[in-house]
Amino acid sequence: MDKIRLGIVGLGNMGSGHFYNVFGGKCPSVEITAVCDINPEKLEKAKDYPTVTRFTDSNEMLDSGLVDAVLIAVPHYDHPTIAIECFKRKIHVLTEKPAGVYARQVREMNEAAEKSGVKFGIMFNQRTNPMYKKAREIVQSGELGELKRMVWIITNWYRTQAYYNSRRHWY
Repeated sequence: MDKIRLGIVGLGNMGSGHFYNVFGGKCPSVEITAVCDINPEKLEKAKDYPTVTRFTDSNEMLDSGLVDAVLIAVPHYDHPTIAIECFKRKIHVLTEKPAGVYARQVREMNEAAEKSGVKFGIMFNQRTNPMYKKAREIVQSGELGELKRMVWIITNWYRTQAYYNSRRHWY
């Protein structure tokens, strides 16, 4: 099988993590061929990787012909817009969670994905965490009895309003 040519839109915390995981050999069937960030300083992360083309405009990256799939790791508000642009070009999409902020945008994104015929997924990173996978196995096995109620609160991922205000358009 040929490698999947991946483009990453957004090289902040999550996008950088994915970038280094791929280059660290954790995804052997993937090669990063392009990255995009509206902040030129973040693009510096890719300067030492000569096979990676850097873009500051996501549509230019999508039109470049360099990617088969795109990983979207930008502020939540822009996930649907970028995904829809990918679907228009028959480019596969993996987006960070959440799917979006507004229900209408998410519906439009899902409809565009279905019409496009390409693969579309949302990254729920904790589902791959061995601790949570084991907890799920225990609950599903029934060894503790029938689940009556569950509450999961993560208190070490607190995000200030500044995090949510960081929206800058990527399209």
